[in-house]
Amino acid sequence: MPLLFAAALAGAALALAGGEFVARRMSDATLETHLTEMVARSDEIADEAARMLVAANTDMAAACSELDLALLRERIFVSRFIRDVGRLDGDRILCTAAWGQLDLPTPLDPPDYEAPSGARVWTASRNPAARRITTDMVSLGRTIVFISDAAYDFMRDEGRLVFSYARSTGRVFRTGDGTPTRSLNVRPTAGGVLLEGRIYPAACSRRFDICIAIASGDRGMLGQPMPVVAGVGLLGALAGAASALAMTQWRRPGGSIEQDLRRALAAGRLRLVYQPVVRVRDGGVVGAEGLIRWDRPDGGEIPPDVFVPVAERTGLSGELARYVLIRALDEMAPHLTGPGDFRLALNVTTMDLLDPDIFDLLETETRRLGIAPERIALEITERSTAEYQQLAPAAARYRHRGYRIHIDDFGTGYSSLAHLGELPVDAIKIDRLFTRAIGTGAISASIVPQIFALAGLLGAEVIVEGIETEAQACHLAVEHPDALGQGWFFGRPVPARDFIA
Repeated sequence: MPLLFAAALAGAALALAGGEFVARRMSDATLETHLTEMVARSDEIADEAARMLVAANTDMAAACSELDLALLRERIFVSRFIRDVGRLDGDRILCTAAWGQLDLPTPLDPPDYEAPSGARVWTASRNPAARRITTDMVSLGRTIVFISDAAYDFMRDEGRLVFSYARSTGRVFRTGDGTPTRSLNVRPTAGGVLLEGRIYPAACSRRFDICIAIASGDRGMLGQPMPVVAGVGLLGALAGAASALAMTQWRRPGGSIEQDLRRALAAGRLRLVYQPVVRVRDGGVVGAEGLIRWDRPDGGEIPPDVFVPVAERTGLSGELARYVLIRALDEMAPHLTGPGDFRLALNVTTMDLLDPDIFDLLETETRRLGIAPERIALEITERSTAEYQQLAPAAARYRHRGYRIHIDDFGTGYSSLAHLGELPVDAIKIDRLFTRAIGTGAISASIVPQIFALAGLLGAEVIVEGIETEAQACHLAVEHPDALGQGWFFGRPVPARDFIA
């Protein structure tokens, strides 16, 4: 009898331990998914604010004139997240689309955060034109946008603290429960960020200086309802030693996505595909962009938007960059060493560009394969140019050796307008958000000629991403015949063996 009792206790303990493991693993997976979704929504809000600011700053109508206000109102009407947009004279609001011309210019309080680009951010602040309303505001140049408070409904998680913060400074922007944030700052630590003595799991945008953190809550068995805990213990007692087998069966075989990614890199299971870059005037292929792919065992794909941020968060970014660089140069060497000036573009992060080991590896591999540096382009996202003070010397070093520097996803961040002239670049890639509007009457279509004009001033090429229709290709061929293009209309990404230059 004592032996049976001991076996029952052991079984209950094993079942509860297994339940604790499973509960925490499931909670971690759910939390990671939740964070990814919230960062994606934050990107949508920031992207819309950025595009609104860029578009409004290019308007030619006199500030606060009837035409100007009409254009601003039109933009609000088609906006998902912007409540109002106004004109500034320095630190004073002159008018807004919603309130019209103000009786007196209304001064702004000092901003809560100022980006390197000059964009200024006010969080949970009183609307100067309507003091009863609390809103987030972002200004750039002579324009200010007011973000709808409803845009942040996704951060309201009952029972758990959710907050956003600036990756560059640690400054907390806002919390889901409305806690004042004026004096709150976080600092990175193992497992997330530290705020007021507590660690919060976090995820950061790859496009903007925004991160989201969330309290993990009661993740284990003790956080479950008591009937659940009692039931698990009882089943364990009845099953005895079988509970250990049950725990093993319940354990997720693949481990975390970080562990899976480490194994995939070590085993060489990630693959590269290449999408052609062409001259829009005649469709001639001038190069390709290398794109990383990760196949699941069931035949599906894990999107780069999922695993690349994980690599950046967990310190695998450099290893991923080296993997891509070595494999891409090997696979595309026949095209890169042949006649002509065929070029290969590879995506890198700011940290990759600043890493001297990446530079040395690129030098070693191009010499080994006989590839001229001029054939290689390194693409950095526009949001990365916010760190231009560090980035500019590194970019200059690559360009001095002959490598090309491209700015990817142009038009989606704040940084380029202020600092692009100080960053040595060879090409600007127009984000597909603007490509969709080419040849239409959409407001964003009017920004495309401005980008071409800016590129002309910088002496940079323009590559238009996301060309999917004949109408888009024809419009570019007529209006911007010197442009380069990339998209499914010209060719889908294919393995190196199927690529035709």
